[in-house]
Amino acid sequence: MSRRFSFSILGVPLFLLGTTLAAYGWFAAQQGFHWDDWGLIWVASLPDKKVLLDYFALARPLWGYFFLATTSLIGTDPLAWQIFALTFRWLAALTLWLALKQIWPNHPRFAFWTSLLALLYPGFSQHSIAIAYGHFSIMAVFLFGSLALSIQALRMGRGKMFAMIAALILSALQMFSTEYFFGLELLRPILFWLVISETETEPRKRFRRTVLEYLPYGLLLVTFVVWRVFFFESQLYEGAAQSTLGLASLPRQIADALWNSTFLAWSGVFHLPSAVVFGERLTSAYWSALFAVLAVFVFFSRSKFRHCEGDLPEAISSRHGGLLRREDHPPRNDGAKETPKSGDFGVQTDVPPTRQWLFIGLLAILAAGIPFYVAGLPIQLKFPEDRFTQPFAFGVSMFLAALLDASPRAPWKVYLMGLLVTLAVGLQIQNAFFFREDWQAQKSYFWQLTWRVPALQSGTAILSARSPFVFTDDDALTAPTNWVYMPRLSGEIEYQQLSIATRLDFNSETMKFGRPIEGELMTGDFIVNPERLLVVTFSPTSCLRVLDPRYDADWPVAPRSRPMANALIEAGLPFLKREEAAALGMSQPGLVIQTHDAPSRPMDAIFGAEPSHQWCYYFQKADLSRSFDDWNEVARLGDEAFGVPYQPNNLAEYLPFIEAYARTGRLVDAKKLTMEVASQMSILKPTLCALWQRVSASGALSEIEILFSSQIQSDLGVCPFHE
Repeated sequence: MSRRFSFSILGVPLFLLGTTLAAYGWFAAQQGFHWDDWGLIWVASLPDKKVLLDYFALARPLWGYFFLATTSLIGTDPLAWQIFALTFRWLAALTLWLALKQIWPNHPRFAFWTSLLALLYPGFSQHSIAIAYGHFSIMAVFLFGSLALSIQALRMGRGKMFAMIAALILSALQMFSTEYFFGLELLRPILFWLVISETETEPRKRFRRTVLEYLPYGLLLVTFVVWRVFFFESQLYEGAAQSTLGLASLPRQIADALWNSTFLAWSGVFHLPSAVVFGERLTSAYWSALFAVLAVFVFFSRSKFRHCEGDLPEAISSRHGGLLRREDHPPRNDGAKETPKSGDFGVQTDVPPTRQWLFIGLLAILAAGIPFYVAGLPIQLKFPEDRFTQPFAFGVSMFLAALLDASPRAPWKVYLMGLLVTLAVGLQIQNAFFFREDWQAQKSYFWQLTWRVPALQSGTAILSARSPFVFTDDDALTAPTNWVYMPRLSGEIEYQQLSIATRLDFNSETMKFGRPIEGELMTGDFIVNPERLLVVTFSPTSCLRVLDPRYDADWPVAPRSRPMANALIEAGLPFLKREEAAALGMSQPGLVIQTHDAPSRPMDAIFGAEPSHQWCYYFQKADLSRSFDDWNEVARLGDEAFGVPYQPNNLAEYLPFIEAYARTGRLVDAKKLTMEVASQMSILKPTLCALWQRVSASGALSEIEILFSSQIQSDLGVCPFHE
C-alpha cells in the first residue's frame, strides 16, 4: 500500500479557489465601482434596458446580452459584483487547468502550475473593476472550456458529437462577444495535431485527421473574420486603428508587447509594499498571508505531485536513450525492438515535452496580441492600457511553467515556483489595496459634494482640472453624478462631469471657451452650456472645494510643473492648479440650490451609510452658507467644529470661519485664527490680507473695527498700504 499523501480530485480546484481569495479577495467587501463599471451599472439601472444593448451594438453586440443578464440578476451591490468577478476569475483558471489536463494528461503538475500562474498573472492589475473584467473572465472560461471539450472530443468514442457541439458553441460565444481572445483560437489546430499524434504516427494520416477534426472550428473562425471585416465594424477602437503607422510599426509593436507582457510584467512582483502606505497592522497581515501561501503551495505541490517526472528516486535516466523511465513500466518482452519516441512533437510519453510547451507558449504569446496589433493598441503595463495584457496570461504562464519544470533539481523548482506564486499574490493584494483607497476617495468626494451642493440646477456641468481619481475618468463620473442628483432615473443626461485638461482649450494662463461643449456618452449626446459650469477641486488630503470667484481669486497658484504642483497639493499646501485658476471665472456657485426639503445624497446601496460628521462636513456646510452670505450660520458651524475639536489638514479651510467671525463682530477670534494660519502657512498671507480687505469694505464693521482690521493687515506684513 502506498504511503504517499493522496488528494481527492478536488485538490487543485480548491487550491485555485483559495489562491483566488488570497490574491483578490482581501478587500472585496471594501470595494466599489471604478472606470467603465460606473457607466455600465448606471445604464443597466435605467428603466429602458434597450439603452445597454444599444451601447454594445456599437462595438460588441452579443456581449450586451451577457451584461443585461448579469446586471438584472446582481443589481447594484458592489460586494455582489466582487464575488461575481472572483468566481469567474477562479473558473477561468479552473477551465484552463482542465484543458491542459486534456492535452497533456501525463503531466498534471505542469497543468496546475500553468493555470496557477495564469490566475495570478501580474501584467493585469484591474481585477477590482469587477463588472467589466468579470465579463472578460466569462469569455476566458468559454475559450478554455471550448478547448477542453474539443480535445476531449478527440479522445472520445461515444458522446463525441455532443462535446464537439458544446465546444463550438462556447467558441462562438467568446469570439462574437469580444475580440480580446481571438488570437488564441489560432492555437487549436496545433493542439489537435499534438493530441492526434499520440495515436497516429504516420504524418499524412495525422495531417488528414487534424484537418478533418478542425474543419468545424476553422469554418467558425472564418465566419467570424468575414463578419468582422466585411459586415460589422466596431466603433470602439476606430480612432486607434486609423492612427496606427501600419506594417512599418508592427515589428516594434510586437517587440514591445513581448517585452512588456513577459519579463517586465513578472518583474513587477518584486515590488514590495511600504509600511508607510499600508500601515503597520496591514503590513504584518500581508507578510503573514504571504508566508502562509508559500508554505501551503510547497506542501501541496510536493504532496500531490510527487509522482511527477523527475521527482522520484525510481525515475531514472537511460544513459543510452536519454529518456526517463519508470519501474512500474516493465520493459517489453515480446521480442520487438522498442524505439524511443520523442515527447517533443511526437507521441505522448512520460518525458516532459519541454520544447513542446515552450513552443506552444511562445506561439500563444505572439497570437494573443493579434487583435491589438490590428487596432494599433499598445500593450503597456499602466492603467488603463494593461487591460490588453489579459490574453497574454495563458502563453506567458505556459512558457514560464515550462522553464521552471525544466529545472534539473526537482526540489528547487518547487520552491522557486512557490516564490513566484507568493510574490504574485502579494502584488495583486497591493493592486486591490490601491483600488480600495481610490474607492474610499470616491465615497468621500460624493458625500462632500452633496453636503456642499445639496441640489443643483438642471443641465449643470461639474468641471475639474482632471479626474481626481486614479482609476476613474471624467466620463465615468457622470454616472454617479446623475445618480446622486437624479434619483429618478431616466435615459437623459442632466449632469456631466468634465475635465478641463481634456475637454476645454486650455493654454497656460487663459482659457478659451466660446461655444458649448458637445460630446457623447453611453446614453446619447450631451451639450454643456458654458454658463452652467461649477468648478470643483478635490485632493483626498484636503476637503472638496467648490471654487467661487468672490473668495478664491487671491489663492496662490501652483507652479507650471504638473508633477511639482500635484506633489504640493497632495501634501496639503493651498494651491490652485493653473487650470483651476484659469477656469475660476467660469464657476457659477449660484447654480447650487440650498434646499432643506429633500437634499441629494449618494445611494446607500452603493456608497454605504453616511459617514460620521467630521471636519469636512462642517467645512462643506460652512462653505455652502458662505455662498449665501449666511455668516451667522458659518460662525455657528465653526464653534461646533472647534468645540469637538476638529481641525483641517489644509489650513486654508479656516478661511470661511475667519471671515464669518470677522463679519459677526468676533474680531478677536478672527485675529487669533488669522495669525495661527499665517504663522504656519506664510504662503497664505496675501490671501488672508485680501480677506480682511474684503471684510473692511463690506460695511459690516464699525470705525473702530476697521482700525482693528487695518492693524491685522499691517501685522501680516504683505498687504498694500492705503492712506
